[in-house]
Amino acid sequence: MTATHTALKLAAFVTIVLRAQNEPGTPVEPKYINGFGAIDADGKVIELERTTVTFHTKSKVLPGYASVKMTTEFKPGHSPVRLAPNIQFVVRGRASIDPLSRYELKVLKGSKDHREFVMNQYHGSILGGSGTSNLDEGAVAIRFEEYGVHSYRITPAQSLAPGEYALAVRGMPSELYCFGVDRP
Repeated sequence: MTATHTALKLAAFVTIVLRAQNEPGTPVEPKYINGFGAIDADGKVIELERTTVTFHTKSKVLPGYASVKMTTEFKPGHSPVRLAPNIQFVVRGRASIDPLSRYELKVLKGSKDHREFVMNQYHGSILGGSGTSNLDEGAVAIRFEEYGVHSYRITPAQSLAPGEYALAVRGMPSELYCFGVDRP
């Protein structure tokens, strides 16, 4: 088989794959790996608010006692992307490992001017101290199924309550895909 023949076969294969991805009824997938989107009623991907967050440390010191809390905090207090409580999502990045170990949906604490979630808390006194790192705090139960060629469909186990939410890659909480759910 010549190099030209191999190149022609490869070009034909790529054309078939691209045609299949653009045919009506073929699921539309996010463009980038670990990119999240919401799926509307027509199967189109709705772009979520992509936010890069920084970590903040809040401390309270009293004689003989100290408390430290590490949080993410970002503005504004509400996402401009508003979705229905029964929305489904899609993430590009199908692999041969359990997607639940890679992706998460979290409830955010929202206020008038910012949103946040707690990463770590530490408490100490002259008698001792303790720390907690509950990365699953605020986690929403989700299910996964294959979607398209490279992605997963993400379905919350229950309809989402009104509030602020973020989808993220586990262990990378600095890159969030945010949205909110309003009261019906």
